[in-house]
Amino acid sequence: MAEKYVVIANKLEIELKKMRAEGNMKLPSEQSLALQNSCSRQTVRAALDLLQKAGLIEKRTGSGSYIVEESKKNKTVFLIMEDCDRYLSPALISGLRSELASSKYVLKAFSTMGSSKEEAKVISRAISEKAAALIIEPVRDLIPNANDSLIEEAMSLHIPVIYLNSSEGPYGVVHITPDYRKAGKVLTDHLKDLGRHDIACIFCSDSSAGMDEYKGYIGAVPDFDEGRCLLIPHKEEKEIISGNDDILTSFAADVLADCDAVICQNGMICHRLVSLLDKSGRKTPDDITVACFDNGYYSANDSILSMGYDNDFFCRKLAKTVTALAEGSTPKLLVIPVNYISTLSN
Repeated sequence: MAEKYVVIANKLEIELKKMRAEGNMKLPSEQSLALQNSCSRQTVRAALDLLQKAGLIEKRTGSGSYIVEESKKNKTVFLIMEDCDRYLSPALISGLRSELASSKYVLKAFSTMGSSKEEAKVISRAISEKAAALIIEPVRDLIPNANDSLIEEAMSLHIPVIYLNSSEGPYGVVHITPDYRKAGKVLTDHLKDLGRHDIACIFCSDSSAGMDEYKGYIGAVPDFDEGRCLLIPHKEEKEIISGNDDILTSFAADVLADCDAVICQNGMICHRLVSLLDKSGRKTPDDITVACFDNGYYSANDSILSMGYDNDFFCRKLAKTVTALAEGSTPKLLVIPVNYISTLSN
């Protein structure tokens, strides 16, 4: 159960909205609040300190506590990604920045290169600057995060934390993600409609996106055979994308020789795989169909079957959720439905 002062702070935060709407910017005295909440002035003071740290109120010596004017509130949204310049990230950042600007919010994007220490620095900065919201696109959300305590601290200070493209994470974060499980099923079903029935897959084992896609694949693939599944940690995915073809070469020789299709988690893996298959004499898509879950430039060719969400729609929904959270609403989950995923195309 939450500490008494936290309960009072949450109650007061709701009351602040009503007071603002009525044009009343001054809070009752500490003594009045103590009587209203049947607690000590020390407990009330701790609750007010929490609201002050969150940038919701300001204390004026000899006068009392006041609601912070909207013009003084931080309108900066922090976005943490592994690499802001990588693949689909620039389009997301550009679209989100544009959507947030229409509501007078500013987006700051930070790259961590997968380092938890770098992530900690950005989260700490968001806390110190009292950011309007903090968006994190986790690299490995199925393993413990060393920065969970910092994330909890941000949320305790009423900084909304949003996990992007993820269905897992610390308690209290808001998740915004495409319906990857449904997408996995839709893509597998589409391959079956094309006459492909020996379908392999390559997914990341330490990300919820990869495992949700894998669950959709399992539910749709005929005669499931785990021997056709290559589940790799993020570290090995980075090695593949960086040009280390050992893992894909072995998988292509040992598994894909007997398959007529393979689903990859993203276009970057697809791109490497198509090149290897071509060198081995197997033509795509005639001999084997290579498919993935994004429609970025790596998959924008006739050799790859791609499926990706509508970036403009995603950015609109993300910006709307972020601003609602920053202004006091409490949505917990936003799943982008599969019918908003772009049309499958070769």
